[in-house]
Amino acid sequence: MINEEEAQLIASKYIEEKEAIAGTPRLKETDNNLLVYIVPILINEVIVGEIHINSETGENLGGAGC
Repeated sequence: MINEEEAQLIASKYIEEKEAIAGTPRLKETDNNLLVYIVPILINEVIVGEIHINSETGENLGGAGC
């Protein structure tokens, strides 16, 4: 299982906006019992999106926003 810091680092690799950064991830259990890190994407301390990272594999599962 990856930790919060690893999830944040993985998510940051997928951010394309120059001003955007990966925020502090939170762990959430999905309906099918998968634990996913929800990593907020911030611009000027405002959440503009999120990236979902599989807590077991570190795989980017998608997300929403910018």
